[in-house]
Amino acid sequence: MEPRVLLRVLRLLPGAMFQLVLTHLPAEAGVLLRRAYYTPRFASCGRDLTILPGVVLTGLDQMAFGDNVMIRENAILHAGSGARDDPRDIRCVGPSPAAGEPQLVVGNDSRIAFAALLLAYGGVRIGEKCGVGPGSVVLSESYHHKGSDPNRIYKYSQGARPEEQCVLRGMVRLENGAGIASNVIVLPGAHVGRDSWVGPNSVVRVGGRVPRDVIAKGDPAAVVFKRTYGRADGGPAKPTPRP
Repeated sequence: MEPRVLLRVLRLLPGAMFQLVLTHLPAEAGVLLRRAYYTPRFASCGRDLTILPGVVLTGLDQMAFGDNVMIRENAILHAGSGARDDPRDIRCVGPSPAAGEPQLVVGNDSRIAFAALLLAYGGVRIGEKCGVGPGSVVLSESYHHKGSDPNRIYKYSQGARPEEQCVLRGMVRLENGAGIASNVIVLPGAHVGRDSWVGPNSVVRVGGRVPRDVIAKGDPAAVVFKRTYGRADGGPAKPTPRP
């Protein structure tokens, strides 16, 4: 190894070792360390945040968490991009966070499961008591092949020049009590209504809408079951009594 490279590694090593411990320290000690480190760096954070080993977080100042939120092992949450002066060709398919608002907001008692991926550049709003299933992908921004210039071939790569890139951007919303099961893909501008559930391996397409109090599945996700109880007054659902 070249001496200058070795010296650079030695300079970077303490910070890298701390990041390694911060990310992967197991058990209660890891939970407490991550809580103490991340909480003051978020836009806001409630009580009892639990971040388990292997979680990757970027754009901390663009994230807000309620009380009793848990992020399970190896989940990836990205924020911090989505600037209004972005030189790429931006196709808006829904609103974006207002100036000064965090890009990612996760409500009280919600859960982000193993190896889920949330890209919040265009805004992700997850309500209270929501669940994001294992391996699910929530994209508020995604590359697209078709931009404003019909004669241009757009590239699906961050390595391409900005004028060669087209992205779709739009806020994704999961209303209170909503859940997406394992390996679900939710695309920009999509909305999952209150207390609804999207079945495994489904796709909520760009700008897609899943109404409240239903179960949806497929590509595109379509309603396969509608709850018919307990919503006349907008209050909590009440199970139908058994005979």
